Amino acid sequence: GGKDNFAADRYVGEQARDAYPAIGQAVWAQRAFLGRAVRYLAAQAGIRQFLDIGTGIPAANNVHAVAQSVAPQCRVVYVDNDLVVLSHARALLKSTREGATAYIDADL
Repeated sequence: GGKDNFAADRYVGEQARDAYPAIGQAVWAQRAFLGRAVRYLAAQAGIRQFLDIGTGIPAANNVHAVAQSVAPQCRVVYVDNDLVVLSHARALLKSTREGATAYIDADL
């Protein structure tokens, strides 16, 4: 989704939608759950450090944005092994004065 995609991404997305028409709803539900879970962990459980493995291309309501909106001092490390993803992450996902955001090129 969003504006950061390539022709190959759109092609695979169309193939996935053809095979599983509800995939769009599933993706939105997953993003909404991620936001609720991070918000709960930061606000209710007092978690201040997050590790996002398999980051993917940054989209709306990323982990650091949600966590730091609740507790600005939260620290988030994003991990991915795709250099294009890491390039986008470095450009779009920034630390704040209170909370740190970092990126690691790694694979499990």
